This record gives sequence, C-alpha cells and structure tokens, in this order.
Amino acid sequence: MSTRKRYKPKGVSIESWKIAIQGSCLLSKPDQEIRVAALSEAVDKIARGQGNKEIWQAVFDCMNMLEAFSRMPKVMRNANDYIESMQAVIVGLLDRQKQTGTKALYPSELIDLRGLVETWADVLSTVTHAEYFQAEERTHQRLKAILSSKTRGVRVVEVA
Repeated sequence: MSTRKRYKPKGVSIESWKIAIQGSCLLSKPDQEIRVAALSEAVDKIARGQGNKEIWQAVFDCMNMLEAFSRMPKVMRNANDYIESMQAVIVGLLDRQKQTGTKALYPSELIDLRGLVETWADVLSTVTHAEYFQAEERTHQRLKAILSSKTRGVRVVEVA
C-alpha cells in the first residue's frame, strides 16, 4: 500500500468577494479628492513660480493617466486632441522656462492647467477602481518601455 501524501489544502480567502466588488465600484469621494488635490496643489505652486521637478511630477502623472484613460473607450472617448494640446502646452511652457529661466506662466497656460484639474476631477468621478488600476498598470508599462528606449518617436520632457 502507498503512503499518503501530506497534502493540506489552503483555505479560501473570505475577503475575495470584497476585492471583486470594490473593483466594480466607482472611486470613492475621498479617493477622488486626494488625487485631485495633489494636482490642484501642484498647479497652484506652478502658478506662483514654485514649480520644481517633484511638483511637475503630479502634472506628468495626471497627463499619463489621462492618456491611458483615453485608450479606454468606456472612460474617455475622442480625447486624443485634448491630450495632444495639453502636452503641447506643457512642453512649450517647460521649453520656454528652460530657455529663459523664468517660471512665469502666460494667462492662457494657467487657464489650460486649471482646466486640466477640472478634467481630471470629471474623469475620476466616472472611473471604477478596476479601471483606475488598469490605467496605472498601462502607464507604468508604457513609461518603463519609453525609459528603456523601446518606444520611438516619443520625447521625454524634463523640468529644469
């Protein structure tokens, strides 16, 4: 007769249903407010001429997430023109800052950055946890590919 194996089944997580339900729920108001506040504070500091690399990172993160959301038809449709125009505003602004050394914004640039905050708030109000995490993962993978130079035709912008 053969000996019995020491197989001991692992228990099932009783919390798994909570994770599944949370994925299909919209981001909570506090989650939305935290994410919007980070961008809003960054834009306020940039408007006062206090924009440094860490502060601009909040704007870059938002733009990268919006770009990922624009590729998700359930979240954003026909947003490519807006994404490209905002990227052009940011690149133009940072190029001017690098060339002249001034951190002042034109009024139209400030309006565009404040509009970005409003757009970010609108998008977050319609996003589920699962969609947000998918966009984060896509953004992470895309940035990893860009930084490892696997993506051609992409310009990496740095803050002076």
